[in-house]
Amino acid sequence: MDRMPKAPASPVLVSAPVDGLGVPLNLEARAARLLDEGQAVVLLTVVEREGSAPRAAGTRALLTAAGLEGTVGGGLLEARAVEAANVCLKEGRSARVRCDLTGLGPDSDMICGGSMDLLCEYLTPAQAPLFRAADAALKAGLTGIWLLDVSRADAPERDLYLDALPEGQALVAGLHEGAEAVRPLLAGRKGRPGLVREGLAERYVEALDAPPVLLLCGGGHVSLETARLAHAAGFVVDVVDDRAEFADPRRFPMARRCLTLPAFEDLAARCGIGRHHYVAIMTRGHSFDREVLAQALKTDAFYIGMIGSSSKKASVYKALRAQGVSDAALDKVCCPIGLGIGADTPQQIAVSVVAELMAARAGTLGALRAAR
Repeated sequence: MDRMPKAPASPVLVSAPVDGLGVPLNLEARAARLLDEGQAVVLLTVVEREGSAPRAAGTRALLTAAGLEGTVGGGLLEARAVEAANVCLKEGRSARVRCDLTGLGPDSDMICGGSMDLLCEYLTPAQAPLFRAADAALKAGLTGIWLLDVSRADAPERDLYLDALPEGQALVAGLHEGAEAVRPLLAGRKGRPGLVREGLAERYVEALDAPPVLLLCGGGHVSLETARLAHAAGFVVDVVDDRAEFADPRRFPMARRCLTLPAFEDLAARCGIGRHHYVAIMTRGHSFDREVLAQALKTDAFYIGMIGSSSKKASVYKALRAQGVSDAALDKVCCPIGLGIGADTPQQIAVSVVAELMAARAGTLGALRAAR
């Protein structure tokens, strides 16, 4: 395994490209596009972290001749990683690089400690169809598992196992239909990406899953600020309102979709609410909030939150109980929405809401809300 070179120059950072809706392209889509354009590409992946190194396994970035898209940790670590990846880019080869941050003193610009193992994977044009298939799966809401045999650092072998193929998708090199055979590898790591060692074999496993979708029900001031911050934090943002002027792409340029629904009728079906959805209820009235919440509770939404005071919560919950909604279902709703940070302005409330969304995604929300 290569060691990190010393005293590298700072890398050139490139803004992540976006699609026609202003949504950042997922890495799979971007890699496929670059390969189709004939560009040389190195995919940097943190495959293992020890101690308090800045980024966890599964962190990825792309390097081209133009510079780095994404980040694997910043500072000295990233500069060294990019220098090693640039060698791979020029020589057309892959490599594993170990970055050891232990023993660095206070005069260093990286005092996190710990170590990181990075794979600098040189991608070939022949892999473009595989990354296109991964992108198609993500857009279709399908799931799968990336599996890389990294036993030979200079020649990693990448395969993608999809639970189901996207409609019209043919099998291409490295693509497999059905992920059950490799799912135990991911389950053994409790779903987290990282290395799996079996004898002399060493494989890196990572889930392929769609990004989280924030569905903002209501397009008012708080929703606008929440949309901006959530988009920056990596959420795909959809907005729905009963008024066209508040569900306008010109008002929400960062949103993937803006939808006008009179009285929020048929919300769940029209918005396709599923397990990747985080539903934030911020409509212009209690009756609309009640209607949206009643619909959201019938879905598989990962998270449901509703803005409002304790009196509003009591009123809405009383009405829903009268409709047969159980206390167990209502207990899953985060109301008032947002972490308790003393937020007051729309911008501050947005910070508390997005922090709560991120905590829900990380699995730490229960403990945080219990401490309120």
